[in-house]
This record gives sequence, C-alpha cells and structure tokens, in this order.
Amino acid sequence: MMIRTFFRLVGNSCFFAGLFVVWAVGVVMISMHGIFGSVNPETIDRANLIRVMKLRDFRTLPPETVKALTFRAETEFGRQSANKPVFQFSKTDKQIYAYFQNNRFERKSLFETNLLLMSRIQYFQWMNGYASALPEQRVLLMKEVVEDMRYWQLVYMDFLRAAELPVPSMAELIREFDDMIEYFKIGATQEEIARIDDFKQRINTAYAASEIQGAVQNFSGNISATMSNMLDSFLKKPKKNEKEKKESQ
Repeated sequence: MMIRTFFRLVGNSCFFAGLFVVWAVGVVMISMHGIFGSVNPETIDRANLIRVMKLRDFRTLPPETVKALTFRAETEFGRQSANKPVFQFSKTDKQIYAYFQNNRFERKSLFETNLLLMSRIQYFQWMNGYASALPEQRVLLMKEVVEDMRYWQLVYMDFLRAAELPVPSMAELIREFDDMIEYFKIGATQEEIARIDDFKQRINTAYAASEIQGAVQNFSGNISATMSNMLDSFLKKPKKNEKEKKESQ
C-alpha cells in the first residue's frame, strides 16, 4: 500500500512537473518571439531593442532592417535621446565582464559585430551627407559628428566605470578607432575605401581642432577668473582695524 502510494505521488509529481516545463517553454517562446521573430524597428520597445542587439545576428537580417534598427537605436540612446544609457551591474556581471576583458577572443560576440555594423551604417551616412553638403553646411555637419563621437566616448567611459573595467588611454582609444575604420573597409570598393580614409582624416582634424579650442577656452577662462580675482582684491578698500576706527572718530 505504501509502495503504491509512493509511486502514485511520484507519478503525479512528474505529471505536474511536465506541465510546468511545457508552460515555462511556452512562456519563453512567447517572450522571445519579439526578439527572434519578425522585428519592427518603429514599434520595438527599449528593452527588446537591447535584447535584439545582443542576441540577433544582424548579418542575417535585410539591410533595410539593420539600417532602420541603427536609426532606432540612435533615437533611443543617442545624444539627442530623452533617456541616456544608464549602466548598473551586479557583482556577477562585473566578474563576467572582467573575465572577457582579460581573455579577449579573436571571434567577436554577436553584440560587438552588430555594433560594428551599426557604426558602419552611421559612418557612411555621415560620409555621404558630408560629400553632398554645401561648404557652409559641412562645417556644421562635422561639428555634429565630433559632438556625437565625444558623446559616445563618454557613454563608453560610463560603461567601463560601472563595470569596474580599466579605462583605456588616449593612444588605446585611437587604436580602437583605427581598427573600427579598417573594419568598415571590408567589402568596400577602392573608391569607397579612399572616401573612408579621407573622411576619417577630416574627422581627426576636426576633433583635434575641437580639443585645442576647448583647451584654449578653458585656459582663457582660468586666466580671466584669476585676473578678475586679483583686480577685485586690489580694488577693494582694506578694512579698518579697531584702532583706526577709534582714531577716525
């Protein structure tokens, strides 16, 4: 009797466990449908957009879809977005990032590959827009490009600090930028490669000029503040001590 009851309990447990597994798989399939099913860049929400960027291989998607996802990500996370990216990681997350930072693989993750594809699309948009712009418009366009690059550099630094990863030096950042530009040349024509290199040089020149201008403005601001403080101190009338006050009375 006890043995029969035991097997009945085991059988019921297996039955309900099986139902739970089927239910769990169904929930997962439904929740992942928006990620691995058809993707609508215009209606996808912020959370699913991040999951798609991490889990989908953009190389298998139609070029127009990848382009639309790139512009959707720029709207959601870019310099003009209402909600800037905020990074918060658990201790486990930080350990995972540290592991991959210390054990770099030649094969890039899907997320890295997708980001490179999206960066290439953005780069070509800038490059083509600059080529077709009027001379006076090019100055404003290049200023926007430099501001966007500076913004994404700050986002990158925020990510590294939140993940407690080492912040690269300027030389390392320049090398990463050069590597990214070389990736953009894969599959490009000789004419496109020449344009990629030319636009890169223009960006470097504009970025350097912007940094110099910022340094000069900061220096001038510090000098102006120092001179102002010195003049204020010089022009202020010295306070009378108690003895001088009594003698004046």
